[in-house]
Amino acid sequence: MTGEEHPIQVLCDMHVIPMLMFLRENGPSTKTAIYTAVDRSANMPAKIRRMEDAGLVTVDVVGISEVVALTDLGGSVADVLLRIEGMMALQSP
Repeated sequence: MTGEEHPIQVLCDMHVIPMLMFLRENGPSTKTAIYTAVDRSANMPAKIRRMEDAGLVTVDVVGISEVVALTDLGGSVADVLLRIEGMMALQSP
């Protein structure tokens, strides 16, 4: 895939999977809540933007806050990740 990023590549970014799982568990959340729960690095807004560009989340302004929510695709991806987590937990010693 020369010059083109594979769609699954967004999941390789640090903190993307934890953000998806946080949103799956907590529902639509402010960016502040996500940063508090996952990480407060300066790169987090760009990661959320990349997730939005990939169709995994939406970002809407509500009052003075930005609220991030899973899309149908994002919810499906989070569900698959949860199943993978369960399978891996069964294999742990």
